[in-house]
Parts: sequence; C-alpha cells; structure tokens
Amino acid sequence: MKIALKTILGFLVIAAFTACEDDEATQPHAAMSVGKYIYDTNETMKIHFTGSAENVVIYTGDTDHDYELREASNYGLVVNKGLFTYSYQQPGTYKVVCVATNHTDAGNSIKRDTCSFMVKVIDDVTEIERLSAPQVIYDEVFANPVNETDWLLRLPRKIKFKTSNATVSLSQKLKFYIGSDSTKVYIDDKEFSSTAKYNLANVLNIKLKSHEGTERPYKLYTINYGEFKTFELLGVQGTITRSEFDYSYYEINMTVPSGSDLSNLAPTFTLYSDNDKVYIDDVEQISGTTTADFTKPVTYRFVASYPNRPDITAESTVIVTVTPQ
Repeated sequence: MKIALKTILGFLVIAAFTACEDDEATQPHAAMSVGKYIYDTNETMKIHFTGSAENVVIYTGDTDHDYELREASNYGLVVNKGLFTYSYQQPGTYKVVCVATNHTDAGNSIKRDTCSFMVKVIDDVTEIERLSAPQVIYDEVFANPVNETDWLLRLPRKIKFKTSNATVSLSQKLKFYIGSDSTKVYIDDKEFSSTAKYNLANVLNIKLKSHEGTERPYKLYTINYGEFKTFELLGVQGTITRSEFDYSYYEINMTVPSGSDLSNLAPTFTLYSDNDKVYIDDVEQISGTTTADFTKPVTYRFVASYPNRPDITAESTVIVTVTPQ
C-alpha cells in the first residue's frame, strides 16, 4: 500500500512539473514597418505589425501615449489585425514604440519584446480652408476663392432680420478656418485678432505663416450685391422686399393706377455704384431709356464688379412685379 501511495505521489509531482513547463509563455517578436518617417499634421501614418505576438500595442510618443511615461498613466494603443493607423495633431519628433506580449491563460508567465523608430511631424499649413464674416448673421456669409491668392466676400447692403431690414456695415470681424492651430494670420502686416473689426471697404492683405516658417500671401476683396437705390414707374416708387435665406435675391412689388398701359414702360432708377450694371437677359438697362413689358414680372440681373478688377464680380437678382389698382 505504501509503495502504491509513493507511486501515485511520484506521478503527481511529474504531472505538476509538466504543467509548469506547459504554462511557460512563448517569446514574442516585435517588428513593424512604416512607409515613411516624416508626416504633416493630421496626415495618416500607417504601421504594419510584421512580428509575432498574441497582443500588440503601440505607443505613439505624443501626449498620453509616451512609452517612457507608461508608469505614469500613459498607455499604448491596440493594433488590430496587424494594422495600426494614427495622425498627429501637433508638430514635433516622436518615438514610436511597439510592445509585443505573449502570456499564458492563467497569466503566470508573461513575455514581452519591443522595437521602435523616430517619426517627425511637421506643420506647414498655409492654406485658408474657409473665411467668413461671422457677425453678419449666424456665421453664414462666407468668402469664395477667386484664384490661388484672391478671395471675394459678397455682402448684402441690408438683411432681413425678424421684422426689420438691418444695414450691413463694411466694418466687420473675420473668422479664418485653417487646418492648423499653429499657423499664424496677419492682416496688413499686423497679427490677426478675432475680436477686431476690419474695414472691408479696402482690399485686405492677408498673410499666413506656418509653424515651419513658410509664408503665403492672400488678398480679400469685398463687394456689395447690386440693387436699385431707387426705382420709379409711372410716378410710383418701388420698395425692396428682401429674402431671409438668399442675400442675392430681392423683390419689388408695386401698385400703379388702374388702366395704366404696362406693356412698354421705361422705369427710372439709380444705382449705388458706377461699377454696378443691370440687365434684362443680356441687354443692359438704362434709366429712363430702356423699356420692358411689365404686364408680367420682370427679372433684372445685377452684376457688381470690383474697381479695375472685372474678374471679381457679384451677381444678384431683382424681380419687379407691377399690379394695377
């Protein structure tokens, strides 16, 4: 009986020893490949894990993901199916560390391997994405690029706001949408301020300077949409009715004496600027001379151009409806 008990105990010792051997984790291998080592801010970096491991994380080296600060709550990001993508928000030089880990199910044995490389992130953004006059109304009046350097802001002279027609000043704050917080903006050689008002009656010389020191110049032109300053037909003065949604569209509704012949009338009108032209179809209209058929609504097309820059224009539409009493 004693011999049998010793035999059983021997088998148990051997089994326990064998179990300990089976509970040893295999050694992982950390390896990764990357297409390049220099990136722009917000550009996607792709890393392929080419080693072997059960679990892989990557420390990207920026805020909260610094391998050297892993004991101070910094952490790695999980690699999914051998592919890891990331983009940096701030310029700088970062140490990218890959940590490959194998462990047993019970966690009694954990083995790791690491590899790393350095990546440089540059911020060379000098491009204006969008530009607006945010206080005109609800930050919905945006400039448009004319070419690589010139931008045009088209403004109404007045806007319909609730029950009134508010005059739009040419002294306005501006808002720049740029793909980098590090890029600096200068207007007429002074650093841009989001709280300052700028005189849009003048051409603004804008300069963007990137974190890397690259500079790019722009010019901002501003034009008011064309409209009638006065409009008179058969002794009746017209009044503009504005749209809350389309600042380039206006209406004039007029009531004239009963029995008036509306088929061939030459209205008298004045314009705000010598650079404003008004057309019916493609025929330029001359006050007191050019006639139109007002038995139906008449559509006038305005083309406002910037002085000495015929390529910089703003088009608007006015529909005149005349009704006999």
